[in-house]
Amino acid sequence: MSHVHLVPVNIESVVDAGPVSVGASTYTKLWCMVFVGIFVFCFGLLAGDPAHTWGAFYVNAVYFQGLALGGVMTTVIMQIVRATWGAPVRRLAEANVAYFPVAFCVFLTTYFGREYLFYWGTRPMPGREWWMTPGFVYLRFSVLFFVLYLLMTRFIGMSLRGDVGLARERAKNKGLWNLPIHGYLLRGWRGSEREVLPIQRKMSVNAPVIVFFYVVTTSLFAFEMIMGQNPTWFSNLFGAFIFVSQIYIGWAALALMSMYFSKRHKSLGEVVTSQQFWDLGKLNLGFCMLWGYMFWSQFLTQWYGNLPEETQWLILRTREFPWKGLAWVVFPMCFIIPFISLLSRDLKKNRVTYAVVCFVLMTGVWLDRYLIIMPEISPHHIPFGLTEVGIFVGFLGAYLLCIRNFLSKYPAVPVSHPLTHGSAEW
Repeated sequence: MSHVHLVPVNIESVVDAGPVSVGASTYTKLWCMVFVGIFVFCFGLLAGDPAHTWGAFYVNAVYFQGLALGGVMTTVIMQIVRATWGAPVRRLAEANVAYFPVAFCVFLTTYFGREYLFYWGTRPMPGREWWMTPGFVYLRFSVLFFVLYLLMTRFIGMSLRGDVGLARERAKNKGLWNLPIHGYLLRGWRGSEREVLPIQRKMSVNAPVIVFFYVVTTSLFAFEMIMGQNPTWFSNLFGAFIFVSQIYIGWAALALMSMYFSKRHKSLGEVVTSQQFWDLGKLNLGFCMLWGYMFWSQFLTQWYGNLPEETQWLILRTREFPWKGLAWVVFPMCFIIPFISLLSRDLKKNRVTYAVVCFVLMTGVWLDRYLIIMPEISPHHIPFGLTEVGIFVGFLGAYLLCIRNFLSKYPAVPVSHPLTHGSAEW
């Protein structure tokens, strides 16, 4: 990574510029995307193929939940390693927390499609009969996700408290920072001089706790609600494969948001430079290699172990048509293309070429989720069609709406963070 690179931030300029604004037409388009997704989902259940529709719904539910979790984890990682380059883009990473209520509701909705999605949805799971009953599975993951979301929301709330408090103190137009949510965040506010450093220390204490809960919850979810679709296949590395890939796309999404919003918000555009894209690109490259390691470690050991209960899952996806063809698309998109491309320093600093790589790898990970989940529902043909496209559009619209609503309420840059004041010590 880069050496100490403190980014000068004009706090008054950021505060007076207000939150990131998105045009009314964009807002309307995003809602239209959500309604398209809802219509396609309902039509598929009522007039189409319920199993296929629930499968497409679950692929997107897993993907976008992982994208939001991975996005928040990027700012948690920045806090732990004290990423001096990351202050300008941390608010964009924090925005992923706004999707959590939607992710939780979507997760609960999948309960009604359990008979199509999970082996244990309609019959006992061999060797885990009492543990994998539908009611118990959804109860414990409701608790686990609630706790994880609560910890992450509290972590982001600490950051927002310092920023909104300082914004109120420095702003010429106090009305910009006088929403009800701002009053809630600033209960008992004692002034930025007394609050900012203690907040940063609390965040540094909480960050490793969040990492622990993230790893445990995501791994258990991968083992029981993704790998658990199949009654015999198992992999001890599958949990790590899933939580690593979520952070992998989290970095890519952060890069894309940084490119988009830095062109639409003057104060953000002044502090987001090629330095940020270079460092984000290096992190993408590192997680690309980690993704490849996790994939190969699972594949190699299971293939050479040649145990029928393990290799049958791999054979369906990598040696038999039609899924074999998709597997040969997924691997280059997730690993080969990003790895070769991101070796270039100039490519990482160029917004256009880096954006293309981010789109490729994010699409590749979505296809990877499709390749993992859908063959359990449709082993003999790839049912990809308008159902997948429509439901994806709905989820994307909901995700972007949450990001938009979050950014429309808070300073575009973490103005209270010590790094914006020229200090790397806190």
